[in-house]
Amino acid sequence: MVRLVPMTVKEFEDFMVISMNDQAQGQVIAGEWKAEEAQGNIERLRSEFLPNGLATPNHYFFTIEESTTSAKVGGLWYTVMEQAGKRLVFVMDIQIYSEHRRQGYGSQAFMAMEDKVREMGITSIGLHVFKHNPSARAMYEKLGYTGTDESMSKKLDL
Repeated sequence: MVRLVPMTVKEFEDFMVISMNDQAQGQVIAGEWKAEEAQGNIERLRSEFLPNGLATPNHYFFTIEESTTSAKVGGLWYTVMEQAGKRLVFVMDIQIYSEHRRQGYGSQAFMAMEDKVREMGITSIGLHVFKHNPSARAMYEKLGYTGTDESMSKKLDL
């Protein structure tokens, strides 16, 4: 099993490097951003979303630790927001470090997060997953997450 432990400043900075790189790459692969614009775009989004870094209100950052060994196996970031008059949680990022993947830590982290969300009186969790990430999609579906909409696009030759 895992436990979610509030991130330290150092853990937050390390997490954000990976998170920003993954998000920028994902946007490029999805065709949303040009490669040469990705770094600037992601830095602008970070400053907009997290003006106070780790201390930004309504953003929660956790290190995912294996309970028995205290090994750090990943990180989790979610935010609480309001939509249509209801509070909901949106998962901004989850990372399971490569040497710990495919061992159930991602699913366990989501179940631990769901307990924290219930304690806050919130009954809805949303997330985004890139179409080109079938392993993440499979984990979310296994945990009971379902699609709410889907964007589609087509590249045209000039």
